[in-house]
Amino acid sequence: MIEIRTAVEADWPEMFAQDVRAFGSPFETEARPLIRRTLDLDRFVVARDSSDGALVGVAGSFALTLTVPGGAQLDAPGVTWVSVAPSHRRLGVLRSMLDELHARHRAEGAAVAVLTASEGTIYERFGYGVATLVDEVTIARRTARLRDPLPGPLRSRAVEADAARERVEELYRRWHAATPGSVSAEQFWELFHADPEWARWGGSARRYLLHPDGFVTYRVDEKDRAQLDDVKALTDDAAADLWQTVLGLDIFDVVTADLPSDHPLREMLVDPRSVKTTDRKDRLWLKFLDVPAALEARTYESDGDLVLAVDGVPYRLTVSGGTARCRATEEAPSVSMTGPTLAGLYLGATAPSTLDRAGRFAGESTALRIFSTSRQPELGTSF
Repeated sequence: MIEIRTAVEADWPEMFAQDVRAFGSPFETEARPLIRRTLDLDRFVVARDSSDGALVGVAGSFALTLTVPGGAQLDAPGVTWVSVAPSHRRLGVLRSMLDELHARHRAEGAAVAVLTASEGTIYERFGYGVATLVDEVTIARRTARLRDPLPGPLRSRAVEADAARERVEELYRRWHAATPGSVSAEQFWELFHADPEWARWGGSARRYLLHPDGFVTYRVDEKDRAQLDDVKALTDDAAADLWQTVLGLDIFDVVTADLPSDHPLREMLVDPRSVKTTDRKDRLWLKFLDVPAALEARTYESDGDLVLAVDGVPYRLTVSGGTARCRATEEAPSVSMTGPTLAGLYLGATAPSTLDRAGRFAGESTALRIFSTSRQPELGTSF
């Protein structure tokens, strides 16, 4: 009954309408050409009901790169626009579309695929696991004073959108190269800089603070709060300068931001209670398409040797001098887990001890310490 095929231009109006219905998107018709330019339809599939030709499903991917611990950047298809019409649920449409995409990604040589999930219960059954997390924080700006304020003048500057364009792109590329868990943003710059009203979700136009080694973007919402969308600093000095500038925006009582859980902001303040965590959210989900290639791509902070079974397939993983060699083996595993569990370890989002206490794997947890990292991974941009 269901035909799965590559999307073509004639499908685009219905794809757009399906996405708006599925996700409650605020997109108006005038948004369609701009959004269309972010997509390569050759990377998308549609599902149509053969009985009446109705479009009943859409799925595709962006050609992204993912930075892993050590700085290597993997080709990582960013799965996106995934939806199935309510009339065709539980008929295998979603699985058929994702199976087709994953087969194409493997044929391209991708070691991993990634996505951001609208719901937390959908994608583990397709092999995806949470690979980055973020804390949503609220900052009481009037009590948030730095312990060691920098002497003026600060290096951060408020810059208009047109003047910020090239610098923000260059700074993001530098930040992406240095930040495990981050993905590339090349396909999204036109939409980012256009900053159409329908993409602001009720906030103001985007505002910019630029430093030679970092940037902040923010919006003002209807409650006159500053909502930080980007906090990207390449050095500790840049972070201190940017935060001092943000906390000097006198008009705002409240600043909100999404920050990795190990962000040092609380320790930078005289009163750490000025920062309150209001939510913890999953961001990047990751699926292994080629386990050995993925495990060999990252570096490790300690050496080790173990036989690791992933979804029932054993691999010998040997790390020497921080560099890994991984090969399929017939040896009995010392540790066994699913791909989604390994996703939590891969970039350093979840400590092996936490997964051990949760019963997420079988075997000795000590050997998994090689996956520990000195910093939390950070996605950086949604897709």
